[in-house]
Amino acid sequence: MILTRHKKQQLPQSTPKFGNEQNMESDITNSSGNKFKHWIALALCAAVLIAGVLKLLIVDRPDNADSFAPGWISLASSVLAAAGIIQFNIGSRWLHVQRVLLWGAILLMVWTANGLPFDLLRLTPLMPQETDWPGMATRMLALAAVVMLARIALARQKYSEPNHTIKWYGYAAFILALPYPVLRTCWAFGGSIGLMQQGAAGTGFAPLIIAIPWVLAAVLSLLLVSKRPRLPRRLLLAAGWTATTIVAMIGPAAFWMIITSIVKGGVKGPTDMAAWVPLLFYTSWFLFAIAIGAATLSYQLRSASANVNIGKAPSLVSN
Repeated sequence: MILTRHKKQQLPQSTPKFGNEQNMESDITNSSGNKFKHWIALALCAAVLIAGVLKLLIVDRPDNADSFAPGWISLASSVLAAAGIIQFNIGSRWLHVQRVLLWGAILLMVWTANGLPFDLLRLTPLMPQETDWPGMATRMLALAAVVMLARIALARQKYSEPNHTIKWYGYAAFILALPYPVLRTCWAFGGSIGLMQQGAAGTGFAPLIIAIPWVLAAVLSLLLVSKRPRLPRRLLLAAGWTATTIVAMIGPAAFWMIITSIVKGGVKGPTDMAAWVPLLFYTSWFLFAIAIGAATLSYQLRSASANVNIGKAPSLVSN
């Protein structure tokens, strides 16, 4: 009788963990604030789809138009996003499928937004080329959609301390940030690794100046895994997500260009430069965008957990 009574007392607390997670996810998803985010995300995805179709109907566009992503990407990303956002009263397996669809939509939407930094540079004297206004509008809408879709995906995801606060992401980002500045530094001091002739990458310290942003990216990668970075948390998060966004707007398209070049018959480097140099650069950029994003998210979760523990410390002492 005692055992039976004890088992009965434990029954209300023995609800399956997955069922609790599913109920929590349902509550989070159905809240009014999150519904508003869902509608904004769907509206942005629809705008990306419409803009992507309209730009294909415009004949008089610059030669550099659609050089970053195929035309079907905007359609595929919008459809995947809608399938990942809209909630159906189906089994738990569909929830996992929706998570995969949503992250797939984010990746394709990032690809759709690729080339936006070059669009912005074309508005300045630094890159005096004709601006692809329809393509620029599509890419800006895609970037806004990425932000909203990422917020929804991160709100749904179940994060745990052991699995999602791993520090090796930052070390991976550090290594992936090195190829560009290392070779550029070598060229600036007279080296000719990967060059067919001396000075093919620029003369003087011009190659080194171009590499400064990647040096800063390597330093940022180490700061995100440091126990005491001695910098404000918000500053590091802003720097991490900014670096993720900028490189993600360039890396996937550059990597895709390399893949298509290999399929068509081989990679051709710039004039007087070996073919393996752009292959190394573009591949490292693509992987760096993934690694720095994971490192920033890991730091965000780890630092938030530390702040919570610090906030609870006085109550533990008082008890």
